[in-house]
Amino acid sequence: MASGGLARANATLDQTPSQRVTPWQLGRSLFDGPAELQGRIYTHVVDLPPTVVRCANCHALHDGPDVPRSLAPRLTHDGLLSPHARRGGPATTYSRDTFCTLLRRGIDPAFVLISVEMPRYQLDATACDALWRYVIGSPHADDAH
Repeated sequence: MASGGLARANATLDQTPSQRVTPWQLGRSLFDGPAELQGRIYTHVVDLPPTVVRCANCHALHDGPDVPRSLAPRLTHDGLLSPHARRGGPATTYSRDTFCTLLRRGIDPAFVLISVEMPRYQLDATACDALWRYVIGSPHADDAH
């Protein structure tokens, strides 16, 4: 995958202290789209346009409005951090690491392959941590793991 969008997302962290964005702000920007994500459907050989792979295109967040015509799950703190069973498997929860594995490789914490429609993303640790913090609603480092 190309790294242009990832480089642009990380460039926001290289600003002067008065301009520097927090991980929470970066996560929000990655989720909603101002910071570009690099992603592709795993059966494809090229990345999709950044406007197509925004998280907010498919996922509703917390108690925000539903995304019309989307079957993607709503992302909430309890939905990610409370034990849930999928497809008859064991109850699992997400951590930052399993969340990042899902985004990068398409495998959830129960080792179930997610839907083919969900892009697989190229994210470095900083970007994935920021997105995790934003999605679980925790701007503080000690709450994000």
